[in-house]
Amino acid sequence: MHRLYTLYSVFCLSLLTLTVPTVAQQRPTQDSNCEGITQAALPKIVELLNSNDFVGMEQVLQTIESNCGPNEITQRIRIIGQLINKQPATAAIQDYIQQGKDNELMIRWDNAAQNNFQTIYNTDKATYHFVPLRHAVDSLVQVKAAAMIGSDMYSLKHMEEAIAYLFSDHINTYLIRMQKEKPVTKMERLQEVEMYKSGWGFAASVGLYRPLNAVNPVFNNLPIYGFSFISPLANDWVFDASFKYRPARNSRTFEYQTDNSDLPDELEPLTTYMFGGSAGYKFLDAGKFLMIGKAGLAYEMSYNRSLNLRYGDGYPVYVTRPQTFNLSTGISAMQHVGRTSFIGAQVQYHYSPYSIDSRLITPIASDYVSFEVFFKF
Repeated sequence: MHRLYTLYSVFCLSLLTLTVPTVAQQRPTQDSNCEGITQAALPKIVELLNSNDFVGMEQVLQTIESNCGPNEITQRIRIIGQLINKQPATAAIQDYIQQGKDNELMIRWDNAAQNNFQTIYNTDKATYHFVPLRHAVDSLVQVKAAAMIGSDMYSLKHMEEAIAYLFSDHINTYLIRMQKEKPVTKMERLQEVEMYKSGWGFAASVGLYRPLNAVNPVFNNLPIYGFSFISPLANDWVFDASFKYRPARNSRTFEYQTDNSDLPDELEPLTTYMFGGSAGYKFLDAGKFLMIGKAGLAYEMSYNRSLNLRYGDGYPVYVTRPQTFNLSTGISAMQHVGRTSFIGAQVQYHYSPYSIDSRLITPIASDYVSFEVFFKF
C-alpha cells in the first residue's frame, strides 16, 4: 500500500512538472489545488533534501509556486540550498525577512511545539501552506542548518549565520543576532485576552431611555447614565451590580398624593435612580468578541420637586415618590480593545409598573426600552 502511494505521488509530481511551462503562464489563484499539489510534492522534496539535490529541487519548488504562489516553505528550502552549495544568499535572505517570513516561521515553530499541534494545523491548513507541523521537511532543514553552524567547512556571513539559527529553531539566538523582538502568536494573544477576562471589572455607560407605545408619557426620551461592577467575563455566567440614573428635567409633571396634604400634589420629575443587578449567560465567546443575554432586577425611585408645597422659608418640598421595581431583559455585546478594557453596547426592555403605587394619580407608562454604550476597564 505504501509503495502504491509513493508511485502515485511520483506520478502526480511528474505530471505536474511536465505542465510547468503551461501553468506558469497563468495567474496563480487561491482556487488552485494547492493542497493536492503540495501533498504530492512533499515526498519528493524529502527525497531531494536527503540527497542535497537542489538542482532537481528547483523544478519541484517552481511547480508548487506556479500553482500556489511563493511561500515561506519554498523560500526557506531555496535559501538552505544556497547556503549548502555556498552560493550567494544575501538577497534571498533579505527578501525573506522583508516579507516577514521569519516571523511566520517563528510562529510555525511555536505552534509545532504545542501538544495539540495537529489540531492547530487542521484548523487552518492554508496558513501553513499545506505542510503539516513537525513534517520531515522541517526536521531536515533544521538538521542541515544546525550542521552548517557547527561545521568548519562553512564560513557564514552575519545574516547567513543568523538565518541558519532561525532555520535550526534557535529563535532566541536569531532574535539577538538580528536585534528583533519575537512576534506574538495567535494563541498567545488569545491566552492574554483570556487572562484579562478572568478578573472583576468596572464599567461606565451612557445611553437613551424611552417609553414604548405611550401617549404623552411622563418620562419621555431621557438620557441614562450608569456605573456597574462586573464579574469575570471568562465565566459562562456573568453578573453585575449597577447604579443608574436618568435626569428628567424635561419630563411632564404628574399628580401624586403626598403626605403633606389631603389634596393631590403636582410634582415635577428631577431624577430617577435605579439600584440593582443582573445575571447574564455568555452565549457567544469569540475570544475578543462576546455576546451576553441578560436579565435584571432593580429598585427604582423618582426624585421630584413639589410645585404646590413650600417650606416656611419659601423653598419647595422634595419627595422621592413614586417607587417601583424595574425588570429588564436584553442583549449585551462587547469587543476587547486592550488589556482589561472592553467597549460594548446593549439594548434592553424594561418593565416598571408605577401603577403598584396606590397614591399615584397620573398614569405613568410601564414599558420602556434602553440603548446604551459602555466602556469596561
